[in-house]
Amino acid sequence: MTALRQALIDACVTEGWAWNAGSEVLSKDAMFLRLQIVSGYLTLLGRTSATAGDMPNVVRIGQLGTQPLVWPLSYEIFVFNGEVYLVANYNVDFYQWCAFGLSTVDGLPGSGMWVGATVGSGVNPTGGPIYIMGGAGGDPGDNSTSGALFWATVTGSGGGRNGFVHSDLDAQGWWLGQYLTDYPVGIAPIVPLIGLLPNAWNSEAVLLPIRSYKKRPELKVSLITDLEHARYTRVDNYEPSEIITIGSDRWKVYPWYRKNTTTRNGGSGIAHTGTFGWAIRYEGP
Repeated sequence: MTALRQALIDACVTEGWAWNAGSEVLSKDAMFLRLQIVSGYLTLLGRTSATAGDMPNVVRIGQLGTQPLVWPLSYEIFVFNGEVYLVANYNVDFYQWCAFGLSTVDGLPGSGMWVGATVGSGVNPTGGPIYIMGGAGGDPGDNSTSGALFWATVTGSGGGRNGFVHSDLDAQGWWLGQYLTDYPVGIAPIVPLIGLLPNAWNSEAVLLPIRSYKKRPELKVSLITDLEHARYTRVDNYEPSEIITIGSDRWKVYPWYRKNTTTRNGGSGIAHTGTFGWAIRYEGP
């Protein structure tokens, strides 16, 4: 895990981030991220400054359920101007990820930093660690994770959350609801589209925006994140790490955790993410 953290640090520093080894904080513009290794997990903690304004909980990559993240593993790091993505592949067909960046949504009173990873701070189950479906995900407690960024619709405990945004709307900092354990909006706005993929005409899966929302008073919601360089998709007919071309853009496709075409719509208490996946903009050879 030390080597993985160092690779992430090096990739970010090469692209203009600063690293403070004493405080273990990566920083760029309004983004501050503490990167620590704790109990074998790589933990990420967003902040609003180098020393203050912490997220409610860390997010992590590491052992999930009974499946440890073991070497040898391969990884890819994608560093854009305002977004960073790391995807690790281990034990043949398991994947974990972490990501962070600055929201492009105008008018947020907060820093706009967002942070996510496969695992929340409290997820430490002994059985199937994943709860992901076409219209739901997360966990009412700390026992599982959706494994996907901004997917969760049920995370009744802060320790189960695997993504945060500092919008500071309603003076509520990193919260996605009207209180810390309020259920987030998550994947709900695009559930019908996720369910239609891949399309029946050519078996391809279109790319859908990855967004997050803040619940507001009077049953309203506000868009707080709209990622530039990553998209939701279905991976039924794509191999992990496959590069696809759409117009002038190329994208690299991954399952969120582990691809399973037999139970493609996911479930609860499982050790895979069905055919739910994502695509990251690819600028390589």
